[in-house]
Amino acid sequence: MTSAPAAVRRHARFTVEQFHRLCDAVPEQRLELIDGEVLQVIAKGTRHTAVVHRLIAAIQACLVASPPVPLQLRVEAPLDLGPADEPEPDLALVARRDDDYWDAHPTAADTALVIEVADSSLAFDLEAKARLYGAAGIPHYWVIDVQTPRLHVVREQSTGLDPAVLAALRRAVETVLRQLPRP
Repeated sequence: MTSAPAAVRRHARFTVEQFHRLCDAVPEQRLELIDGEVLQVIAKGTRHTAVVHRLIAAIQACLVASPPVPLQLRVEAPLDLGPADEPEPDLALVARRDDDYWDAHPTAADTALVIEVADSSLAFDLEAKARLYGAAGIPHYWVIDVQTPRLHVVREQSTGLDPAVLAALRRAVETVLRQLPRP
């Protein structure tokens, strides 16, 4: 006897414009839009927060090195990746602009590197977010596994960042990871 296939549940899909209206209606919620689906942002644990703050300091030091890098670090800030995607990666290196993106979020074309810090979201970051950032054309995508701790270089293309800058950033991130307490 064969059983009938389980019913497929359909999800409502949102555009970025609809998503912004929703965010205005529920400002107390932290949300992001991935493939048209509204996802609640998981609360940040202490280890996640500590790693992000250590990475901010290490990356900022790389950006102000001589010569300074024409990128700016954005922390938990939206990226405009099309009509149905507005993720908020933990860290993103984007082209420096005088207006600091006053009227619009950075797009994939503005973005050189995205880093997600995963304490409880490793599979999602390595799969769904990797597909999202890859489809958008973001050249460099890294995931930090807080549990191990380990750097997953998901994508590194030959475009996007000067190889010397990329190497310096990677060394800085790996130094932070070596200094983390082991489980």
